[in-house]
Amino acid sequence: MLRILRLSCVRWSLAVMMGGMMSMAEAKEAEEFAWAGIFPGQIKTVALVAPACPANSSEALDRAIARLKQAGIRVKLMPHAREGEPATRYETIAVEKRVADLEQAWLDPEVDLVWCIRGGTGTPDVVEKVDWEKLRSRPDLPLLGFSDITALQLAMLKERAGHPFAAPSLLGLLTVDAPSLENFRRAMHGKPAEPVQLLPIRGGEASGLALAGHLRLLETMNRTRFRPDTAGKVIFIESPDFHPEQVRASLSRLREAGFFDNCAAVVFGTLSRCGHEAETVVRDFAATVKVPVYMGFPYGHTSRNQVIDLRGRVVIDAGGVLRR
Repeated sequence: MLRILRLSCVRWSLAVMMGGMMSMAEAKEAEEFAWAGIFPGQIKTVALVAPACPANSSEALDRAIARLKQAGIRVKLMPHAREGEPATRYETIAVEKRVADLEQAWLDPEVDLVWCIRGGTGTPDVVEKVDWEKLRSRPDLPLLGFSDITALQLAMLKERAGHPFAAPSLLGLLTVDAPSLENFRRAMHGKPAEPVQLLPIRGGEASGLALAGHLRLLETMNRTRFRPDTAGKVIFIESPDFHPEQVRASLSRLREAGFFDNCAAVVFGTLSRCGHEAETVVRDFAATVKVPVYMGFPYGHTSRNQVIDLRGRVVIDAGGVLRR
């Protein structure tokens, strides 16, 4: 089986890097085969939900569902998951429908994992209406997603319901690069991730449980009853939509609210709208806190997007090498 999985990654990489040298049929076959074995044997049924926005591409969602089925996974698409599809930018459907889908998926005894189709907007409305008593009945159910799904994952941690992974959404997995796909597979199989060399901004050793999220959602949720406990945590931050001054302002508000006071370290992923100013923004922030600060972790709205287990422990050594 291990040999088959390795071959699948190799074939997928070749399809991406050598597209001009392979036929369309060969490239398609290699891409489809790449999802083989992404989940361990105990994950047999996956529920698909859209707590934020519906898919913005019906064709892409059809393709993702087909790949799951080709990988031997039974797919349960929740009743309202495709309503309003394809969504243009940040269109949502009624929050009651999104809540109902999430609860139905969660309480289905056949479901082994819940996967968010995409992010977008609207998840904070869902967490306020979910019956958390129901969700606490399955304290170890994995849920995958990131971006706006940050709100749901922080609420899960606060309510001790399920096992959240900051991970590519279903649609997002279609666009990740080969190393990120392999990282996804390793994370789902409970295997250690490959070490990552970070860029030290304010150096220092650190260790602790991981906490991760979209900067805007971290700030939003920090003002609610689902405010995360950051003490002793290694905090991972990514931002797809804030320009440099917006990132600075958001980090400043979080700092003033005590968000970083007792954390173990802060690790920045991709600050998509900051461009060449990203390092300057992070250095300015590092000068205002007393904990180690790093950047360069492959996490964000790009093809390099690795999984972060929000129950997993992180260790950063003196040289800035991160291990999970």
